[in-house]
Amino acid sequence: EVDEHSADAGMITRCEAFLDSLKGYESLQQRVKIHDFNLINRQNGEMRTLYYPYARDTLYAFAAASRYCGFPSEVLPMPDKVDLELGMKYTNGQECFPFICTTGSFLKKLMEPGVDPKKCSFFMPDHNGPCRFGEYNQLHRIIFDNLGFQDAEIIKPSNEDSYASIAPGYSFKWRSTAWKGIIAIDLLRKMQEQTRPYEIKKGETDKVYKKHLDILVSSLERGGKDINRIMRNAATEFNNIPINDIRKPIVAVIGENYMRDNPFCNNFVVERLERLGAETMTSPFGEWVNYSTIRYIRDSRWKGHINKLMKAKLQYFLQNEIEKKIVKNVEGLLNLEHEVRVKDMLIHSADYIHRDYDGEPALVLGMAKLLSERNISGIVNIIPFTCMPGAITCTVSQNFRKDNNGIPWENFAYDGQENIGVETRFEAFMYQVNMYAENKEKATEMSQ
Repeated sequence: EVDEHSADAGMITRCEAFLDSLKGYESLQQRVKIHDFNLINRQNGEMRTLYYPYARDTLYAFAAASRYCGFPSEVLPMPDKVDLELGMKYTNGQECFPFICTTGSFLKKLMEPGVDPKKCSFFMPDHNGPCRFGEYNQLHRIIFDNLGFQDAEIIKPSNEDSYASIAPGYSFKWRSTAWKGIIAIDLLRKMQEQTRPYEIKKGETDKVYKKHLDILVSSLERGGKDINRIMRNAATEFNNIPINDIRKPIVAVIGENYMRDNPFCNNFVVERLERLGAETMTSPFGEWVNYSTIRYIRDSRWKGHINKLMKAKLQYFLQNEIEKKIVKNVEGLLNLEHEVRVKDMLIHSADYIHRDYDGEPALVLGMAKLLSERNISGIVNIIPFTCMPGAITCTVSQNFRKDNNGIPWENFAYDGQENIGVETRFEAFMYQVNMYAENKEKATEMSQ
């Protein structure tokens, strides 16, 4: 911090203090054990159940991969008003909205009749970089202890190694299985979004999506060996859903990873946009996993850790190979023209933020830049209320619009509170989207 308005210390003093803190941090890292996994109860040796907080359906792949490795695992239900009330009761309201929601989900599970904290572990990753996400598991621990749930464990793998140590003793087995599921569920989500706005029989798309999601999760519990066949069948069934041919403007839904595809935590923004006449395109979860691996490569190179660098590069290679094999099953049956590589996002974020700023801003702005050059007509950026990285994307969004033909951009900060103005905001946004799409179509016709 170098803001002289908040203290008397001068800039040189603060820079010197910062350098001293780096020395202290390095010595601390040599003594502290970063990963503390305890899926087995120390007192009686029983296996704990690992609970994942619901963020999006790809978390079912995490839980299925854990079960495949022999760890009892479940995904908690999507947050609701009860979770939100519990979370707000035990926080002060200034925390990130995802923290409040996950706190409520964890506490609701612990407070269920008959639940034994000694048999519970909760998944909340660690994180380095300029985001409060890295503090979540520490504050969860404090809240658990204050409420008498000292026996409940928090599993906190770190992005220091791209979460490679998430399943002790089964790292490769877990990651490869979960990664198959992430790619497959992201593709199912794309097929759902590309079909549902045009379906003739309402509800048919969601029915097909749920059917193949369940089949996929069941397969992942056995290692996902038949995942290619499942994806071919899913693509065929989605392609056979009767639809109308009147195309709608495409709106990209980007932003904070937890909220953008969690309907309760973004005030059902995708359903809202579809109801107002849009086709949506939500950023995939897989981009964050690829980004974490790219950061793992970068950080290992910066630190001169040759063994970790080779491991990270191998991990990235295997991820790409697995992804190619699964995506190949839906080519020709799924519109993949909007697919964007994480490496390209980081390159194209340069006009607005440096690629080495850790976290979502570089991904959000790089994705927006690439998609604005393609066939989309609007962008919705979903951020938690008071989110610091989100504030950065909001700050540059007006400049982004000016640089990219005035493409409609809506920054949607949500804190769980009902607001009668939300619908009006999105109605106005969709009016801009429709006008932008019409003008772009006219410009294309004139150029031809």
